[in-house]
This record gives sequence, structure tokens and C-alpha cells, in this order.
Amino acid sequence: MKRLVIVAPLLLAGCASGSAYRAPALPVADAWKAAAAVPRPAAGAWWKGYGDPVLDALVEQALAGNPDVDVALARVEQARAAAGMAKAGQLPSANITGSLARSQQSLDDGLGRLSRYVPGFGRTQDRAAAAIEAGWDIDLAGGLRRGREAALADLAGAQAGTDAARLAVVGDLVDTYLGLRGSEAQLAALEARRAIAAERLGIMRRRVQTGEAAENALEEPVATLAVIDALLPQVRAGIAVAKGRLAILVGKPAAADLPELASGGAIPTAADPAAGVPSDLLRRRPDLVVAEERLRASHARVGQALGEYWPKISLSGLLGFATNTLGTFGSSDSATAQGAVGLRWRLFDFGRVDAEIRRAKGAEKEALASYRGSVLRAGEQVESAFARLAAARSALTARQSQAAALARAAERAGKAFGVGEISRDQLRAAQAVRIDGVDAVRDAEVEVARAVLACHRALGG
Repeated sequence: MKRLVIVAPLLLAGCASGSAYRAPALPVADAWKAAAAVPRPAAGAWWKGYGDPVLDALVEQALAGNPDVDVALARVEQARAAAGMAKAGQLPSANITGSLARSQQSLDDGLGRLSRYVPGFGRTQDRAAAAIEAGWDIDLAGGLRRGREAALADLAGAQAGTDAARLAVVGDLVDTYLGLRGSEAQLAALEARRAIAAERLGIMRRRVQTGEAAENALEEPVATLAVIDALLPQVRAGIAVAKGRLAILVGKPAAADLPELASGGAIPTAADPAAGVPSDLLRRRPDLVVAEERLRASHARVGQALGEYWPKISLSGLLGFATNTLGTFGSSDSATAQGAVGLRWRLFDFGRVDAEIRRAKGAEKEALASYRGSVLRAGEQVESAFARLAAARSALTARQSQAAALARAAERAGKAFGVGEISRDQLRAAQAVRIDGVDAVRDAEVEVARAVLACHRALGG
């Protein structure tokens, strides 16, 4: 019998609920198709690759003041507290209790009535008590340990969620900033084109007045100027909206001024990011880390549910003093002690336990399917982002060749005008076409910069 008492806890511990977590087989390719497998650098400030000090300053403000980042950090604090509570649940606990009271019994109720008939039985009673109470839930089946594993996985997931929030905020900020710089360049081009269109309209009006051209010759320059005048308010509004969005992203009201943007700037450019190998995504993309930690937590909770099959044993004890006479408090006569072994076993509740286990296993299956789906989507996003980047760079090269040809044509037109071979109107037409070529290059540069951003987002930063 004595051996059974010693061996039984060991047997129960050997049947610890659940199993250790093992990373599942995932649909990860061996190599990329569209991206070069250049080893990735250590995680860092990837946005600095654009080489734009204004952008760097805005990102620093966003990381320090964006509410979404603050929300993610608050979730980390909650998860850390939950993990601490789960750890504390595995350890013994102790409380100090004490009381000091005086009560007066009614002479017409309960024991107070005895004071009329029993000499020395006073209606006024004093009571003093103080004790140290200790307890310990013995984790024989490992349910508490699995609960702590789940809490630690939740904490790791919350920390990765903070990285995901930072990536989302910085990604939105960079995208908005690129759009702002593109709109500013577009505004400058539109204003230059408007000046040329207004001058050409003036030239045509003089030609009509002198009879060199028919009245309907004004229709084209008037329409061109009207189109530009219609676009200008839209572009200016887009710039204002982008600045308001940037203010919100850095944690300020939309109407706040951002001094960093006052002087304008060029469209930032960046080199292609290193893609590494597909398996790098599992540890570099925050959303995939979050997905795996959810799977890890759900696996641990299956073990926690399985622990409900086993008896729960607890130890408790009490040491202290209790007396109805204050003068004897602390004496050996007032000392009190208690020790107990508790048992709780859901012996006739296995149907409910079975249901809890099925629910936990269902949650684990859901987490696994979600993790696998996230891995598939992440791989597709990387391939698509690098394919779009290659196409954007190809388009930029073509646009630059076009702009160079138009610039040479405008230069020749300037020389021809200088010797009187062409009119001023023809010169301005060539210059307007050159501006269109520069504008097309600007659009292509923005697309390349955004394609680089998409690659960084797909890779996890």
C-alpha cells in the first residue's frame, strides 16, 4: 500500500496531459521563382533603404506615437500578465489573515439568553485571530503546465503582433509618403504644362485676330487648358489628403502641420530587397509568427483540457492563534494548526470533459489550417510583389528612354526656333510633350518605389 502511494503520483505524472508541440509540415517552396535568393540581412530599419531623411523622421514619429502600435503594446502587457498568472498557478500560495472583533449578544436571542441563567456567561464577547494559510495545487497531470505553455505562446504571439502593427503602420506611412511626393511632382508638371498651354492659347488668339488662323483653331488650346485647370484642384486636394493622412499616422490630428514636409522633396528610390529563401518567412513575417504561436497555444490547451480527466490533489495548511480573551492571544493555549489534503475529480462529468476536449481539438485544427493558409498566401505575395517589381523597373527603363528621346527633340526644337525654322507655338508644343515624358517617368518611379515597398511588406520588413 505504501508503495502504491509513492508510485501513483509518478504514474499520473507519466500520463501528463497532451504532448509536446511539434512544428507542422508546411507548404513552403524550396526556392523563389521571381525573387533572387540573396541572403537577407538582420531585421532592422528597412525603410532607410530609400535614403530619405524626411521619411526616416516621420517613421520615427509614427513608431513612437501611432495609436495602433500603442494598442499592440498594451496587448503585450496583458499577455505578459496572463503568463505571470499562469506561472503563479503552479506555485504554492500563502495568505496572512487576521481579525479583531467585539460583539454584544442580545439578551433575548440565541446564546445571549444564557447570560440570564449561566453565571459568568457574559453577553459581550471578544475575538482575536491571526493565521498564515498556505495551499498548493499539485499539477500531477500537467494541466497547469499546459496552461502556462498556452499563456507563453499567447505572449509570444502578442509580441509578434506588435511587430505586425509596426510593419503595417510603417508600410502605410511609406506608401502615403511616396504618393505625396509623386503628387507634388505631378503638380509641378501640371503647372509647367499650364504655363505652356496658356502661352500657346495666347499665341493662337493673336493668330486668329490677325487672320492667320480660323476661329475654330482656338478649340484645341482652350480644351487643353480646361483639362489642366480641372486636374490642378484634384492634385492639390490629393496632396492635402496625403499630408493629413501622414499626420494621423504619426499620431497627430489631420489638421496638424508637419514641418518636415514644408520644403518638398524628390521621389525616393530604393534597391531591390534581399528575398532570402522561402523558409525565412516563417520567422521573419510577423503574421506567420502570430499564426504559429496561436497554433502552439491551441495545442497546449488541448493538453490542458485532457488534464481534466485526472484527479486534482491539493495541499493546504494553517498556523495561527485564535482566542476569545485578548489577554491570552499568542499563548500556547490560543495556538491553532490545521493540515489537509484535498481531492477533486470530475468522475461523473466526463461527458462535459469530452466536449471541452473536442472543442480544444477543433480550435487546434482551425489554427493549423489558418497557419497553413497564411504560409501559402505569404509565398504568393512575395512572388507577386517581385514580379510586379520587375515589371515596374522594365516600364521605368522604357519611360526613361522615351523621356530622353523627347528631351532631345525639345532641344532640337529650341535650336530650330533660334534660327527661325519653327514658330514659338511649335517650340512650346515640343516642350509640352517633353514635360509629358518627364511626367510619365515620375509615374514609373512611384510605381517602382511602391513595388519595392510591396516586396518589403511581403517579406515581413
